[in-house]
Formats: sequence, structure tokens, C-alpha cells
Amino acid sequence: MNFLIIEDDIFLASKLKYLFDKRENTNLVTVVNNYLQFLNEISIIKIYDVILLDINLWDKLKSWIDIIKLIRDKAIYVPIIIVSWIDDIANMAKVFSLWASDYIIKPFRFEELEIRVLKWFKTNFLKSEDSSNNIIYNWLLYDCDKNNFYYNWIIINLTKKNKYLLSIFFLDKEKFLSQNFIENKLFWNYDLFQNKNIRIYIYRLRKSLKYIWIDNWIKNIRGEWYIFKK
Repeated sequence: MNFLIIEDDIFLASKLKYLFDKRENTNLVTVVNNYLQFLNEISIIKIYDVILLDINLWDKLKSWIDIIKLIRDKAIYVPIIIVSWIDDIANMAKVFSLWASDYIIKPFRFEELEIRVLKWFKTNFLKSEDSSNNIIYNWLLYDCDKNNFYYNWIIINLTKKNKYLLSIFFLDKEKFLSQNFIENKLFWNYDLFQNKNIRIYIYRLRKSLKYIWIDNWIKNIRGEWYIFKK
């Protein structure tokens, strides 16, 4: 998963980053502390799987309402989880009227936040309410909690990066994905990656899937597009 955390409390933001960085299925955690930093992310907002937004930002340029509207203009379905000190029904109603996904009151338990984030990831991206966390496509099974793939109930040995790459295909199976979209999902803000050639990573993933005879499920269309389909 890719997370965007919008929080002006530096200490809390760092704790949230650590919380999600240590998850097995995390690919990227980006933290921004104000509206101007957030604007640097809006052009690629679709790469994020979950957004955490503090609506009490000490930022006079724009309000949290402007932030939610900008996100929704670019990424209609990405879950936006609001965190706030304000325990007020009217405020909650306003938040949800703007298509926020959830509202958590500070101080919160980090374990609860983690559970809610995973729930929204499953509901919105895996399209599943299955409490077992198992999503299946033609005998290929993804356990999103453990971040493991299985084929015919046998675990597939993959690197963490290849797991995330396969999950990108898995979540948008039978849909055309651009090479640029996949590269951004994998590598945005990863300055340490000198080799960001997506073709190399897809080649490595196919190689890992070859021994179970499903490497041909990843198809290249006219060089710039890919589709995951049996």
C-alpha cells in the first residue's frame, strides 16, 4: 500500500509513518506537514491507496475542505480517513458530506487506526468484505493482511517489491494499466532507486511466476500498456 499522511504535528506524523512503514504490505509512506507540501502530491494523488488527513492543520492558506475537494477532483475513490481533536456531530456530518471515508477522534489508539486503514483498503480496492482477508482470482489468492500470494494454496515466494507490483495488477485485473502509472505507484519519491525501469521489474515478476505457469497472465500491449488477465 501507498500512504499519504497530511499532519502538521511533526511528532505524531513520524509515529504514523513508523506505524505504516513497518507493515509488510507497505510500499511507500509520504508525510506532508502543510498545504504547500500537499500541492506537490496532488498531480500524482492516484498512486496513494489511503490518505490520512488532520483537519486541524495550522495552515492559513487553505482549509481541510479545500484539500478534500482537490483530492476528490483527482481521485474519487481513494479512502480519506480524517483525524481530529473535534468531537462534534455537526463537524462529522460536514466531513462525511464531502465524501470523507472515516472520522477518528484524537487521541486514538494506533492499533484501531491500523485496523480501520486495512478495512478501507480492502473495501475500496480489493472490493471485499471477506473477514479472512483472502481475495481470489482464478486460483491465485492474495492475503492482504499477511501480504502473501498463493496459487492452488501454495505460497509464491516473491520479494517485497514484486509482491507490491503483483498487487497492483491484482487489484486492477483485466484492466489496461499504463507503464507510467505502474512506475509512479512503485517508485514515486524513491530517490534511492537508480534503476526505475518498470520492464526490468515486470521481467523479474514474470520469472518468479513462470514456475507455476502463470507468467503469461501479465501481458504487454503495444509497449506502453499492461494487462493482468488469464
